[in-house]
Amino acid sequence: MVMYKIIYSDKNNLEKTLENIKKDWIKNLHILADFDNTLTKAFVNWIKTPSLVSVVRWKDWLLWEQCAIDDTKLFEKYYPIEKDPNIPLEKKKKYMTEWWKKSFNLFIKYWLSKDILKEIWKTDLIEFRDWIKDFFEFTFKSNIPVIIISASWLWLESIESILENHNLNFSNIKIISNNFIWDEDWKAIWYKQPIIHSFNKDETVLKEKPEIYKKIQNRKNVILLWDSLWDHHMVDWFDYKNLISIWFLNDKEDELLEEYKKRYDIVITWDWDFDEINNILNSIK
Repeated sequence: MVMYKIIYSDKNNLEKTLENIKKDWIKNLHILADFDNTLTKAFVNWIKTPSLVSVVRWKDWLLWEQCAIDDTKLFEKYYPIEKDPNIPLEKKKKYMTEWWKKSFNLFIKYWLSKDILKEIWKTDLIEFRDWIKDFFEFTFKSNIPVIIISASWLWLESIESILENHNLNFSNIKIISNNFIWDEDWKAIWYKQPIIHSFNKDETVLKEKPEIYKKIQNRKNVILLWDSLWDHHMVDWFDYKNLISIWFLNDKEDELLEEYKKRYDIVITWDWDFDEINNILNSIK
């Protein structure tokens, strides 16, 4: 049986930060969260589900079969670049922009439509983590903004619809993600700018979404929820007062745990649930 772990990089420091957040009350708190593999599980029925777009790759009947084949080739070319720690950040940004554009153009070429998206929204390949409903209900009732920042290929509307399908799309949730432009027949004809990829989320939030920034700019305490080792710069742009970083290490624990511990306050292993996060929120109220 796989045993999860909750690891604190510095528990004394974490407790001090929590005390500072409590003094400021919950009205000064906001949450930034990734979607894939953070709010959702990384494994469903022991099958790894890296992102929403994996549904298109695996269920190739949703688009032309060749689309799934071509998109998988892009994944095989660019994913190793994304994960290679030896490639400089600026070079990675260039490659990720290339990858995202090629993939978006591929979906346009093969006639992505909203009807296809509706099939994806029903997928059983995407599951939310256990106890996440408690998390969303608590943040809604406490009026805590939850900003979901996703570089997903399957777009803002997909995240909204999946939340709605699970009765989780509360009004305190704001989503920043990619999106398509549709023609009158709801076929994708182009994509909105700027493209959000795995290495520019921080820049995009600050420069392009002032209506969301207004909701959080005076809430100087932040809980950051993520899974990727390379997303630790997410709040570098924000003038925060207190920060708690909680990261999900979904696999490769032996290989990556020490690096995660160096960078984050809490590391939750083996695709575990939201119970620890809910406990933290309940301690602040």
